[in-house]
Amino acid sequence: MSMAPDTALRTAGLTKHYGDFPALVDLDLEVTVGEVYGFLGPNGSGKTTMIRTVLDEIRPTAGQAWILGMDSHEQSVDIRRHIGYVPGDLAMYPNLTGHDTLTFFANLRGGVDESYVAELAERLDADLSRKVGDLSSGNRQKIGLIQAFMNRPRVLIMDEPSTGLDPLVQREFQTMLREVAAEGRSVFLSSHTLSEVQRVADRVAIIRHGHLVAVEYL
Repeated sequence: MSMAPDTALRTAGLTKHYGDFPALVDLDLEVTVGEVYGFLGPNGSGKTTMIRTVLDEIRPTAGQAWILGMDSHEQSVDIRRHIGYVPGDLAMYPNLTGHDTLTFFANLRGGVDESYVAELAERLDADLSRKVGDLSSGNRQKIGLIQAFMNRPRVLIMDEPSTGLDPLVQREFQTMLREVAAEGRSVFLSSHTLSEVQRVADRVAIIRHGHLVAVEYL
């Protein structure tokens, strides 16, 4: 299927059942290039299922998804080069320092700009010298955010990314999202918090019980 050149992420009829339970039902949405797109819904509404399906971590029951015009299943390896991802259940090696963790992720991507990593750490007030296992959940989240931003991805996909962040860091993070969009890159921001989405998103899609119930401009 051909795609518009200004489409960052698109789903068509995306559906996922777990047994008889419909976690995601016939989801059609489109995120344009240069947009912060909010994906809002209560916990258990299907947000994480949608993200994991789009990223080819789980297979859909029906439907398709594309990122930057590439089929999310057939071209999942190519897609990884162009996205940054913060999962809702961020897992890292507890015995590695923040710096070692980011070096590990950077090596998977063929290296990144060390000075940019340092700039991100400073902006988010992240201590990269301590072991990840010794950090609070909010400080671990900062490491997750840095790894998502550090290769300057064309599309950022974020599942409840500000969990545990203090208000000042949240504000800086939101500024960073707007900068990404201003550079012509795209953000898909999943959240259960309306206020977070309202501060940064251009549009918001609302999902409930696996169904897309509204898409609104903010």
